[in-house]
Amino acid sequence: MHEDPPNESEVELTSIVAEGPPTLHRDNVVLCSRDALELAQVGKREVLKRRFGLASTVGFACSLMLTWEAFLINFGVGLPNGGPAGLVYGYVAVWIGFISIFTALGELASMIPSAGGQYHWASILAPESSKRFISHVTGKCSICIIAWTAVPTGAVYVAGSILQNAVAMNRPEYNPQGWHVTLIMWGILLICAILNTWLGMILPVLEVFIGIVHVLGFFAVLIPIVYLGPKADAKSVFVQTFNLGGWRDITLATFVGLKGIVGAFLGTDGVVHMAEEVANSSMVVPHSMLFAIAINGVLGFAMLVTFLFTAGDLSVILKSEATYPFMQILENATQSKGAATVFASMIAIMQACCGLGGISSGSRMLWAFSREQALPGWRWILQLNKRTSVPFHSICVIVIAAGLIGLINIGSSVVLSIVLSLLMEAFFFSYIIPLSLLLYRRVKGHISEPQQGGNKGFVWGPFRVRGWLGIANNIFALVFSGFVVIFGFWPASSHPTPSHMNYSVAIFGGVLILAVVYYLGWGRKHYMGPLAEVEVTAGSVEQRRSEGEGGFVTP
Repeated sequence: MHEDPPNESEVELTSIVAEGPPTLHRDNVVLCSRDALELAQVGKREVLKRRFGLASTVGFACSLMLTWEAFLINFGVGLPNGGPAGLVYGYVAVWIGFISIFTALGELASMIPSAGGQYHWASILAPESSKRFISHVTGKCSICIIAWTAVPTGAVYVAGSILQNAVAMNRPEYNPQGWHVTLIMWGILLICAILNTWLGMILPVLEVFIGIVHVLGFFAVLIPIVYLGPKADAKSVFVQTFNLGGWRDITLATFVGLKGIVGAFLGTDGVVHMAEEVANSSMVVPHSMLFAIAINGVLGFAMLVTFLFTAGDLSVILKSEATYPFMQILENATQSKGAATVFASMIAIMQACCGLGGISSGSRMLWAFSREQALPGWRWILQLNKRTSVPFHSICVIVIAAGLIGLINIGSSVVLSIVLSLLMEAFFFSYIIPLSLLLYRRVKGHISEPQQGGNKGFVWGPFRVRGWLGIANNIFALVFSGFVVIFGFWPASSHPTPSHMNYSVAIFGGVLILAVVYYLGWGRKHYMGPLAEVEVTAGSVEQRRSEGEGGFVTP
């Protein structure tokens, strides 16, 4: 599957007509890159332009994760349960867990470099009897409906909310309203839609720029608070703990408080759904995820420790009812309301950039799932813009869905927060399914090395962790994912009132049930799993090489 062909190879593909009776016809011999060959070997024809390289893909992954910015936003989430010490050691544990997950996901992205991502991997690796069901539930429930609609919605909501709070901080007479945030959200979504559609060709360059701003912005915030902020002693940072949730011990409290840190690492796998627009995808996508988590992990940890040393009296922060305590901390550290407003606005802009990337990833996943004829109106969703070659209609669907969800904030921001809290569980469920199948296949020895060919049915990509170390990493990634899912459903305190309950388990369970019912009622009749659009005849590679020629052809 992943031999090393020349950059340009002649491949004669056998096209499979998906509609009507299964029929085959041969295409003309075409010049095809390695990326197109790898895509054809999982049954898909290359139709999107590969504009992204390593730098732009790393920038894209960083813009989706935004760890140091997300930590500041979520600062008040983990502090009551675990305290400073819980945040520090919990951060390291979560960072290691995500490195493990993205390493295993990188192996899958290298084996099957498809924009479909998790649902496509699940379908290929699942047993024959359950391929369609597992693939449909993975795509329809965990990714399409929840995660990749919630990502841009949550990002632009936070951006709008921070901007509103910045205004309130400078204008005490201002009366914040939910519909104000919704209007800001719609404005950001409109800009993101334009950048993703009519200006889609500049997205790779823009993502490089966003990545640079992400790193420079870190220093712009860090340096002033280090020099101007108060200084705490090491014991108050590395030893002090809080258990304000009333849990039986500090360990359990720390586990409950990890949600804020976990949320700061989510999103990097969005580059998987851009795979069909990335050159040398089978290597660049997994490497970009690991580069992004390395960069963001270092920046986030440095910001965490610095913030804890310069935050001042933490008891005041714990008693504060501020939506975003970091804004008050920045004002106290710099002794300037104007500086705090600038820093907060910069973080809001970065969140808007996260929304931009979330729309890109979500639209590609929706486009890929429609390619399998898995959604009503799939023909319309599949249409590409002729000038930019981007999936125009799928982008519009994601943007409109995010805008409609933003209407909830007019009635109650609490309800919207409950809906967005599903994001973490949705992502991790989408990790658990393909990672479980990958572990099953690698333990059974069903995956062969590239030089052995596909005699076992599956072939490793160029990025993989070999031997027992790969199995151990796969198991650890699954254990960590299960751990996060369990504690993600817990409330912030041991005896919550109805208004402080975590309703995500009920909503997620309801969506899961609806997905199963939808499959049984409609999907099993119409959804056949990932459809093979093209075939590359087995043995063509070996035949050409045995003749001493450089390309690939079907016999």
